[in-house]
Amino acid sequence: MMVDGANKEEGTGIQQNSEAMSDDEAVVYEEDDIIQPPMEDGEAEVDVEDMSEKTFSQHNGSVFCVAISKSEEYVLTGGEDDLAYVWKISGEDTFHKIEGHKDSVSHVGFSANDKYYFTADLSGYIQLFEFQDNKKIWEFEVGDVLWVMWHPVVPILLAGAVEGGVWMWKVPAFETKTIQLSDKPPVDATFLSTNRHLAVGYQDGTMKVIDLKTGEATVSVETKREITAIGVSPDDNLVMLGTPHSSVVLVTVQTGKIIATLTEHQAGYTAPEGAATDSVEHIAFHPKRPVVAVSYVDNKVCLWDHGLQKLRHTLHHPDGVVKSFWAGDSEHHLVTCCLDGLVRVWDVDQNQTIVEVTGHHDQILDMKISDNLVVTADDSGFVKVFRIA
Repeated sequence: MMVDGANKEEGTGIQQNSEAMSDDEAVVYEEDDIIQPPMEDGEAEVDVEDMSEKTFSQHNGSVFCVAISKSEEYVLTGGEDDLAYVWKISGEDTFHKIEGHKDSVSHVGFSANDKYYFTADLSGYIQLFEFQDNKKIWEFEVGDVLWVMWHPVVPILLAGAVEGGVWMWKVPAFETKTIQLSDKPPVDATFLSTNRHLAVGYQDGTMKVIDLKTGEATVSVETKREITAIGVSPDDNLVMLGTPHSSVVLVTVQTGKIIATLTEHQAGYTAPEGAATDSVEHIAFHPKRPVVAVSYVDNKVCLWDHGLQKLRHTLHHPDGVVKSFWAGDSEHHLVTCCLDGLVRVWDVDQNQTIVEVTGHHDQILDMKISDNLVVTADDSGFVKVFRIA
């Protein structure tokens, strides 16, 4: 895997979609129009090589979420300024601004067929749009939400509400279904490969595998540990649950039994008072190998062998790791984003970094990757597109 370009504007190889944004709604901006976040008093900007292909800077404040269209032609972003933008990666700097939110926009996403996209804010206000003309076709309020996502195949939108419910809306009929199996917050969720079952981790340590058709839990297990993140193996045999205190819990889907609790610390370890948190932020199963990349707040990614139930490697970072993803068709490349503002590509077989991708001057808050792109958003309002090959 390599990273190409430094702010290249032409020759990206991306085909423009003339139908995705109307001329009336499109806005073209010049370089002088880019909003530059103000420097803090006494803050000196470090000279960093910008390796990005494109930088989007219309947000005023932190950008919390990004999404890449399946065509890899457009990016959707949401931020602290209560705004969302959908914008084109290649060619002219064209964007559409989405208003109407009452709080920071915390979740955005394109449907599996790129026909629709949604934006959702922290207050639980969700807007849905047709991508072709950016026409709003629906809105709904569910109260505070923890996650909002599309079904991976069909146009069904799902959300996890703080009051414990899992909401579902079938688009474009907007038939509503609520699955209330707990009164505790469902902090994270992910689909099994059946696309009919959703694994949900609740704050009180309960994990349920929910049959979305019947609304019933086919698996329910109590870990007695607060859950912060969830991941499912590609063969649907295992669920891994992250906790606020370094450990990860392995559960078998078939039996609902806990088969292992994995941690770097020795038995009886107690974190010293004032020590940095080692909460699990993100879990990524390898698509082919029995390896899971677990991202932690305390400056590391652990590569756990879930077959042998032991630690393979620890990838050390200078700051907290937000997310990590396995890269495309490569079996041994892992992409990580860190609060130090860098994206790193690792060769996990060699346990070393093969490239550090620079361009951000502030903490990276979100990252998404596709077959050819890495898109990152930072705390200063900048979103950057890096091309990988």
